[in-house]
Amino acid sequence: MLTCEQVAAQATDYMEATAPLPRRLGIWAHLRICPNCREYLRQLAQTIGLLQRSPTPPPDTATEDALVALFAAQPKRD
Repeated sequence: MLTCEQVAAQATDYMEATAPLPRRLGIWAHLRICPNCREYLRQLAQTIGLLQRSPTPPPDTATEDALVALFAAQPKRD
């Protein structure tokens, strides 16, 4: 059984159906028993929907790459 942390880490791939089928099935099984992860995916879907309707254009590639690098360089929290 997948952990909540594993589900959260692969939530986008699950929602976009890009995760391999065995992984999607594992996430689906986890979601059947975990109300917290179901709520997390609901909130993630809502956030994606709001951002898609946002009048603000997305950042250019250079800005996006810089932000990704900044976040990746942050120390991991326990």
